[in-house]
Amino acid sequence: MSDFSLYVDVPEPIANLQLPDPALVTYYKNLSERTLWLDTDVDEFCLELSRLILKWNKEDAGISSAERQPIRLLICSNGGDLDINNSIISLIQLSKTPIYSYNMGYACSSACYIAMSCHKRYAMPGSYYLLHRGAGQISGTYDQIIAAVEEYRRKIEELVDFVLKHSVMDKNVLIENLNSDWFLSAEEALALGVCDSIVTDIDEVVGS
Repeated sequence: MSDFSLYVDVPEPIANLQLPDPALVTYYKNLSERTLWLDTDVDEFCLELSRLILKWNKEDAGISSAERQPIRLLICSNGGDLDINNSIISLIQLSKTPIYSYNMGYACSSACYIAMSCHKRYAMPGSYYLLHRGAGQISGTYDQIIAAVEEYRRKIEELVDFVLKHSVMDKNVLIENLNSDWFLSAEEALALGVCDSIVTDIDEVVGS
């Protein structure tokens, strides 16, 4: 039996190091199209979203909102820090450059509220949302714990007001359901005004 081998021209290690990182290529391609991904927990690293929103608003100065290239925020996240959530939401609401959110699979907790805050809000078929009051741990002296509890209560009251403002929910229904994890399908979210549209054409996502 004759012996043969399939030869593939693989670059030497040094040459490999000179090739661009595929993840970086995709990242910078997305940036050129103003496409951002929120596909991690919401934490301090997500403040990069805020820096880019500020950057593009500065670039768009003097252009009417209707003529600006929208920022597309694609979300697949379990949520995270409430303070980071509030910071990002505040900037989204101030942004004169339109920001569109897309629930690519799941938008839970703070990721749900970030999705709700955008100027247009889309959901993929089969995606879901999760609303709740969140959880946390408080320690310290008696006075520190009391102060922290009062501050957390204030933030939750603001969160309830935010959800009511960005949906068509009944307040009593919202408060009752926030006592536990409240999951909403894309269809339920649409009916309650959590999103504006369910994607029916991939062009709605890719920006064509």
